[in-house]
Amino acid sequence: MSAVSYEAVCGALDLRRRVALGFERIEALFHLLGDPQRSFRVVQVVGTNGKGTTAIALATALEAAGKTTGAYLSPHVLSYTERVILRGSYVSEKEFAAEMSEAIEVADGNEVPATQFELLTAGALKMFRDAGLEWAVLEAGLGARHDATSAAEPETVVLTNVGLDHTEYLGDTVEEITEEKLASLKSGATLVLGTDDPRIVGVARDAATRVGARLVEHEASGELYHGAGEIPYLARNERLGVRVAEVLLGRPLRRDEREAALKLARAARPPARFEVHEVRGVPVVVDGSHNPEGLRAALEAVRVRYGDRPLGVVFGALEEKDVGSMLNDLERVAHVLVLTRPEITDGRILDPGQVEEEYGPKDAKGRSALVTSDAGRALRAVVGEMEKTGGVVLVTGSLYMGAGALRWLRGR
Repeated sequence: MSAVSYEAVCGALDLRRRVALGFERIEALFHLLGDPQRSFRVVQVVGTNGKGTTAIALATALEAAGKTTGAYLSPHVLSYTERVILRGSYVSEKEFAAEMSEAIEVADGNEVPATQFELLTAGALKMFRDAGLEWAVLEAGLGARHDATSAAEPETVVLTNVGLDHTEYLGDTVEEITEEKLASLKSGATLVLGTDDPRIVGVARDAATRVGARLVEHEASGELYHGAGEIPYLARNERLGVRVAEVLLGRPLRRDEREAALKLARAARPPARFEVHEVRGVPVVVDGSHNPEGLRAALEAVRVRYGDRPLGVVFGALEEKDVGSMLNDLERVAHVLVLTRPEITDGRILDPGQVEEEYGPKDAKGRSALVTSDAGRALRAVVGEMEKTGGVVLVTGSLYMGAGALRWLRGR
């Protein structure tokens, strides 16, 4: 098979971006690739927020303990290579193109109409098998009942938390969504909880009893942060990942293992997870929070890091999100609020003019939000205002909003 360029593979994957339910395509693709999911032990990370950073910390903790491990993540922000980590480091464009082009070729050659996510899942697992890994940590894309990662039949499921997100697919209540996220749980598996929300714990206990799975409930820790200046929600996710590794290993990590795991996890944090830049002396925080719970965690982190400095916000969201609740939270704290467009091409963008018309958001001083379709213009406007007041800028509302902001920030 001749080499295919990274750009060509990305283009082919972009053309297959759609949601399609059912396991028939991913199972067929696994079989055609020699069932790579049977070559290692599988952990699936499900939940509403924090899946990616939890999965990374779990993978790096296992690696620090001497277990060869890979992580499969979604979605990506700036590059498809953000989807796959091998032994603590992201794969190269060359590695990614080689494995994913083979998955695409096998699917097309056998008339398997696999989606983008299914191809990425199969290609990543093949990559893990070819690398001879012992463990694979898979971040679920949407729920679990119909998610391609569930076809790998995880022996351990980690539930980070549950909020009202993707309700059009998963249900209208926390309990209904929890049921969907635990649908991959099987007899003899282990379920580890990252929350003590009684609604979620109740459903988890029932699900574990029903299928005959072991339940490891949330364990509060007195250590909130890993160190000075740490971000609260990232610290919580990483702490959960380390704890899951200890459950899997059957022992606590040694201090040197824990330190090595956290160092690797921080180095591998994906883009737009409280990523900080500076423009003309103004801190610009890019955080891809896309639901009310995630946004509140980001706002908490801004206050921990920057205290009561004035806050300017650049906000853009997708149409299926709870925009009203997010804007209600922002109206209470934003000294300047600008609405703009996330960077995505599949038609799910909420036009900022439509957001302004439907919700009429105002900043904390009662002034109407500014509206622009250009993310760069939005950033320049908010940075200019915060420069006058010694403030901070938060770019939020969607990971795709983060992508556009980061391209502008890195291209200045």
